[in-house]
Amino acid sequence: MVSRNNPHCRHPVVHQAALFAVPSPIPSPFHLQSEVRMSSTTLVFRRFIRACSGLLLIAVCSPAFAGYWTGVSRSLPVSPLGNTVALSCHNCYGTTNAATTTQVSMALNRGLDLVEFDLTLHADGQVYVEHSDSESAVGTFASALANTTLQQSDRMLFLEIKEGYSTAAASDTLMLGVLRAIRDWGYATAGRPVMLRAFMDGNNRHQHLVRAKALLAQSEFASIRDHVRFHALIESDIRNRMRTAKSLGFQGVELEYRMASLFGAIDQAKLLGLGVGVYTTPASLGELYLSALREDVDFITSDYDRGATPLATSARALITEATSLLHMNTLTQTAYPLTYRRTGLATSTVAQSGTTPTLEVLSVTSDEDRVGGSMVFAGAQSVTTWQADNDTNGGFLVSAVVNFDDLTSGATAAILAKSDAGGFALEQAGTLLRFGVYVNGGYQYATVPLSSLNGTDSYFIVGAYDGDGAVRLWVNNVERTPSVSVTGGVGLNTSPIVIGADPQGATDRRYFFKGKVQQVMVQRWRNH
Repeated sequence: MVSRNNPHCRHPVVHQAALFAVPSPIPSPFHLQSEVRMSSTTLVFRRFIRACSGLLLIAVCSPAFAGYWTGVSRSLPVSPLGNTVALSCHNCYGTTNAATTTQVSMALNRGLDLVEFDLTLHADGQVYVEHSDSESAVGTFASALANTTLQQSDRMLFLEIKEGYSTAAASDTLMLGVLRAIRDWGYATAGRPVMLRAFMDGNNRHQHLVRAKALLAQSEFASIRDHVRFHALIESDIRNRMRTAKSLGFQGVELEYRMASLFGAIDQAKLLGLGVGVYTTPASLGELYLSALREDVDFITSDYDRGATPLATSARALITEATSLLHMNTLTQTAYPLTYRRTGLATSTVAQSGTTPTLEVLSVTSDEDRVGGSMVFAGAQSVTTWQADNDTNGGFLVSAVVNFDDLTSGATAAILAKSDAGGFALEQAGTLLRFGVYVNGGYQYATVPLSSLNGTDSYFIVGAYDGDGAVRLWVNNVERTPSVSVTGGVGLNTSPIVIGADPQGATDRRYFFKGKVQQVMVQRWRNH
């Protein structure tokens, strides 16, 4: 076996636990058993579970449930583990009507599900498609909707209101123009909703959505009223504004994909019963972001595959590609056995033992870095999943949502690993967080200093190697220092994928992690 250096971690937040009973009618993909470790701040989460029917919990949490997109006519891409993810063509327009038609045709030809138009109101009283209110001759909203190909397609509209909010009267002028155009051109129909979107920010643009909701009550909009949804884009005061969006009757929230404690916000949205998505994943290495997020969100706005020539692998193909090896999210898991998925819809379980982590549950109102359930690793625990290998000439894509309890000791600690003279390791080593793969007889690492992390936030960490090029590492979807370029498939071994420790064969473990882990994912990864 190859000796390897590994990292270390830190986190001062420890939550007092209490026990409570969960009623038995809640169905099993979540295995909500009779006793649950629960912080004193989690009574609201307990009431949430008890108040929800099994159907709601499945809608919020089960990868095999269409959830937010239930009832939509278009066949949306579904991940290997059953999560439905709609893909939005970011800023799908140009500076002229003809340029917008070209962009829309590209989106339709490449299988994107949502066509995004940004909307402003000019002094002439017309609604225009543009990113900011230029008052110049750009394409009109009416012309964009008059596109026969778009009209006759099954694609949904993602309409973002860019105009700052001033008065209710001015807003009504804008939103009446938007709603009448949607109605008159035949959009917002059964099975084909239109999403009205706006930032919840200092410009109060979300108030346009509030006005639109009031206007929809008028009789002239009876035909579209039930087919218009409302989304808030939120970048600050995340938790409070998410609750505000829920209280205003909005159906979804959208989050910047690089935000701190991203999964805490994603999971809060789910527990509030909101659809949740991210914006705007880039064109460069866009395949990684789509693949890494595909099991945990309802929609993704992306610039991937927007060039003149289609890429070999479409965005839709990335969502559906059969690459899954492991996915566990403990958001709603409050007792053993824990469950995870491997390559398909079947659920695998992890039984409780003397070496498995305890569970912490944070309420939806706690406003901590995570909500819901997490595994708590105290330095002697691990979770063993299964022996899952990459393709012979390929590599791995892995992710983890982590809160660190030890960032300063210099101890070696494996967060997620299959690193026994082969495979991969996401780990702490000395002063570094690193992701490594075993290629050509040794480990190659991408790194980030542990000094750039803290013990308060949770981090969405992604590591990737595709068999040809650098080993790469992202923290909160920002890439850190890659390895030198290498070529060759990741070496195979017979050790299982282990959470919280480094595997040495089937049963021996070392390099134990200290911290909380909420989500882990492993995929086979290739050059796209």
